[in-house]
Formats: sequence, structure tokens, C-alpha cells
Amino acid sequence: MSLLAFGPFTLDLRTSALSKDGALMPLSPKLVQVLACLVEARGELVTRDLLFERYWPGLTVTDNTLTRAIADIRKTLDDDSSTPVYIQTIARRGYRFVAPVREEAPVADATHAGAVPVSDAFAGLEPFVAWERGRTALESLHVSALAAAAEAFSRAVTGAPHYAAAHAGLANVHVFRYEATRVDNSPAADALTTAIAAARRATELDAGLGEGWAALGHALACAGQLEDARAALQQALALEPRNWRHHYRMAVAAWGETRLGAVERAEALLPGFPGAQTAAAMVLIARQAFDLAADAAARGAAAQSAQHDQSRYPASGLLWVRGLTGWARGRHDDAIRDFAAEAAFSGSAGTVYARECGVLAQEALAFALVARSDLDAARLAFAAAEAASPGHARAVLGLTVAEGAGADAVARVVSACDTLERAGKLGERALVLAAAHAWAGQGARGLGIAEQAIATPAQDPTGWSLPADPIFAPLRTADGYARLAARLASRAS
Repeated sequence: MSLLAFGPFTLDLRTSALSKDGALMPLSPKLVQVLACLVEARGELVTRDLLFERYWPGLTVTDNTLTRAIADIRKTLDDDSSTPVYIQTIARRGYRFVAPVREEAPVADATHAGAVPVSDAFAGLEPFVAWERGRTALESLHVSALAAAAEAFSRAVTGAPHYAAAHAGLANVHVFRYEATRVDNSPAADALTTAIAAARRATELDAGLGEGWAALGHALACAGQLEDARAALQQALALEPRNWRHHYRMAVAAWGETRLGAVERAEALLPGFPGAQTAAAMVLIARQAFDLAADAAARGAAAQSAQHDQSRYPASGLLWVRGLTGWARGRHDDAIRDFAAEAAFSGSAGTVYARECGVLAQEALAFALVARSDLDAARLAFAAAEAASPGHARAVLGLTVAEGAGADAVARVVSACDTLERAGKLGERALVLAAAHAWAGQGARGLGIAEQAIATPAQDPTGWSLPADPIFAPLRTADGYARLAARLASRAS
């Protein structure tokens, strides 16, 4: 039999669903399976070890994980552990299902006597329908869809509080909320706090849900907690080794060869995903392997240009990255065309990463125009970047340089750099100050600041664009730059 019944409850072993008087109950499939294991034992002891081995195999989980799972099942059944009707705890050993169990045959069709009306049968599915709506909205990566996605996942959480996937979805929404503002001097750090809390709740509710661990890893990586982020993502990959999203998030959280390996695995599972090429090109630029970086960026740019109206995971930034590799190899005309094309493309895309890519492309274009002494065009590009991200430190520096006030560069960017410091963006603050000193004719001082920024043992991409971005041109001509470049390449090994 595929249906087991007890009291007013029915377990459908085919679909891992629990219903009460015909209405679906908000219990995750994993917890339904745990309950089914107890029910099928029909009064026999089910040990804690058996439950861990069957439902959390190979995972590092605590006894509290199982205790919480049983507590959530009891809550759904309205069962009291002190006077159990359904689940009895056998101290330090396991659990016993104590209610009578009956087998029932599945209803063959809607005309069968006693069949639940379709409208009633699907009423309990609303949280799961809401989750599907949220997922679809989120995969568009459109900033305008984030509010709808947040509402959908919130409805799912409200309707099914123990549905771990809904909490993971809500975490992803808030990660994207943060990333949509990441380019700004003061991004939405509160969104990360919310995301981390939601992702942790997902892992508590269902330690076997890979997406919960992946969402947690992504949020922690955005918060700069890279070691913890990689640990969470390793857990996600142990559970779901063929999920390309987990490998891509690992690439984002990792650096050097570890990142390149994660990119390779993500690409094998989703060939042609443009974002993977950005992650790879960053490492290769830091290594000063410009030809290889150009190949990666070119593949990504071709995929970005070909996606057009793609509704899932649209990319931005690849033309900008290709422009950086062109500038590094002395192909300045090509680079300027790429920077301008990215600024136009991302400026109108409206996706989570588009504004950041548009701002950085405008600034790269503007500094390239400064090198060409086309200062009027440079000022326009810097102004466009500053309008898209008010007070953006790089744009403030660029406007100072384009106005011919390079000697005042450091003083002009101090306020913007203070904002970066308050927001915890210390790496960006150091890089902008390093560039400002170099544009002010203080190359040695700028190199010192840049070296200090990358001197930490952390495996992160800080300073990856130093060898290629036009903003750092005066640093690259300063005495001692070779030492900085070698250290940067070593960090990316």
C-alpha cells in the first residue's frame, strides 16, 4: 500500500506528502520521510543511529538536528512529547510510533466515493505554488522582480513555516538585494543580515537540502566570511554534486586555482554560462595571464551577446572584462569599444548585476579616454557613472583627474573613502586611495597602500584588476610595481 493512515492523518509514500482530513500539511518531504520511517515500524523502536544514517548520510550534524526534526513533526501532528499520542521518545535510544496504523488504497479518480474535491485538495499547496512563483521571479535576475520574489517566498514561509526551501529562497532574494547595491559606497548590508538568518534557518529545518547550504555560503561570501562560506558550499556540494549553481557559488567564494576548478565543473554542468567566464578571467588577469584571460572573456562576451531575451540568469559584465584584457595587451581601441558597449548594454539591462557592470565600464572607459587626452568625453563618462552610483569613489577620483586637479586627487576622494570604510569595504577603499596617490604623482605611496591591501593571507580577489584597469595606469609605471604584480599573481595561484 502506498497510503498509511493514523488518526485524521494520511501519509502518501509515493509523493512524501502528509495530509489531515484531506488537506495537505506544511511538512517538508524529508520530514515526511522521517515520519514515514517511524510509522512503518508500527510500534518498533527506530534508533537515532538508523535515522541519522538513512536521512543525513555522510553529513556532520549534531543530535540537535534530529531532535529539532522530531519536534517539527510533532508540532505538525499537534503531538505532545510528555503525553504522546503518536511519537514516543525512548531516552538516548530513539523513537517509537505508538498510534494504530491502517493501510488505505489510493483513490483511483475524482469520482470515487469520498474523494476530496480538487479545489480542497490543492488548497494546502498554496505555499509551494508561491515558492515556484518566487523561484521563477528570482531566476530572471531583474531588480524589478525582487519585491515579487520576496513576497512569494514570504507567503511560502508563512503558509509552511517548516518548508526549508522557502527559507532558502528568501535568503537568495536578500543576497540579490545586496548584490544589486554592491557597487555603491554604502551597499544594503542589512539585506545580508536577513539573508544569513534565513539561510541558517533553512539548514536547521532540513540539513539535507543542498540549496539551504548554498544560499548560506553565498550570503557569507558576500559578507566577507569566506572560510565559513566555503565550508557551507562544500556541504551543499556533498549533498548535490551535480548542481551547477553550487559549483558557481563556490567559484565566487573561492580564489586562485580553487576558483578555476569550480568554474570548470560549473561549465561542464551548464555549458556556455557567461558568468563562469567572468570568475575565471578575474583569476587570470590577477596572474597577468592576459591571453588566457582574453580567451575566457571572449567566450563569455559571445554568450552574453547571444542571450538577448534570455529569461533565466542573464549575464552582464563580460564586455567590460574583455575590454580590460584588451587594455592590458595594448589593444586600446578595442578596449574602448568594449567599455562603451558594456556601458550601453548594462545601463539599460535592469538586472541585479547590470548597474555595477555599467558603472565600472563607464569608469574604465573614462580613464581610458583620459589616457587619450579626450577629457571632455571622459568627464561625461565619469558623470554618468557617478549619476548611476552617487558619490562612487572611483568616479569622484576620475572627475578630479579629468578636471586637471590630479594633485588634489587624495584630498578629493577622502570623503568617499570614509564612506567605504564605514561600510566595511576596506579593500576598495585601499585601492581607490592607492590610485589617487598615483594620479597625484605619489606612486611609491600608492604602491605601498596597494601592497598592504593584498598582504593579508585571505584567499580573495582583492586587487585582481590592478594589472589591467585604466584607473591604475599610474601605479603600473611606478618604481616597484613588479613586486606588487608578483605578489598579486602569487595570491591567485
